[in-house]
Amino acid sequence: MRQVDVIVPVYNVEKYLKRCLESLLNQTLSSEKYRVLLVDDGSTDGSTAICQKYADENPNLVEYLPKANGGLSDARNYGLQHVDASYVLFIDSDDYVESGMLERMLEKTCNGQKKVVECNFFWQYQDKLTKDVVTGYDSIEDYLVKGRVVAWNKLYRTDWLKQCGVAFPKGLFYEDQCFFFELMPFLESIDEVAVDEVCEVHYVQRNDSISYQNTSRLADLFKIYVRILNFHEEKGWIKTYHDELEYRFVRNLLGNVMLRKIRPIKDGKVKRDLVVKVMEFIDIHFKGWKKNKYIKWDSPQNIYLKTFNKLILKMLIN
Repeated sequence: MRQVDVIVPVYNVEKYLKRCLESLLNQTLSSEKYRVLLVDDGSTDGSTAICQKYADENPNLVEYLPKANGGLSDARNYGLQHVDASYVLFIDSDDYVESGMLERMLEKTCNGQKKVVECNFFWQYQDKLTKDVVTGYDSIEDYLVKGRVVAWNKLYRTDWLKQCGVAFPKGLFYEDQCFFFELMPFLESIDEVAVDEVCEVHYVQRNDSISYQNTSRLADLFKIYVRILNFHEEKGWIKTYHDELEYRFVRNLLGNVMLRKIRPIKDGKVKRDLVVKVMEFIDIHFKGWKKNKYIKWDSPQNIYLKTFNKLILKMLIN
């Protein structure tokens, strides 16, 4: 049985695809131990020809899976239907990986005992490279608070993943957040998670990547958060992990969304409307967030949350 299947969703990435595939084909792990599943999500550029070429030239290592366009989540879910290896890994087709990634991450599985192996990664900019590094987590609660929510830096044990029944949300952005916060509470202990401390993935920052500086994308974030909260309610986890979810969601809304996405918008009315939507959402779902136990005087982000008030809000709008 293969040890790992690598799912690579592909959609109009001809500029980046070859670099991604070359990094996956040139792994130190023996080729019979892994397979690359190329899920072509209805590409209209040269990506289809590239996928077909690599599959034809590497029939024992690359499988080409064309499908109608359905978005990133749909492509990943489609790829999962074809997985039969012990572990599965998602890699985005505009990123690329270190040559020893699969071998090192599989070593961390402790012969299948770990359900999740997470690796560190590089933020790959055009003119610089920065590392995103953790050494481990203390508990599932700690993981929910500090874990990197991206799907592409984790090796998942296939039988566990399929047993959980968690899938990526079709048709919505922020799919990785949904997958992370719905899946991780299925862990029985943080001992089921291992961390590969090597930076294995080059997370490429594209100038032409999709931004979410508009109402529709922000609306997707609200939908994702409501979906996660409802999911935790259905599973009976909402009381157990409420503080962790509240902290992560409020920190993202008032931090990344408010400061980096909404504040730079030039149109004053659009900016004010988005700010109102964010504050209304927080007031409905996290009315007592100021008392959250994770908001301490221990970091710039938390100090910002601690001191957040109407004056700061007014400054953000203007």
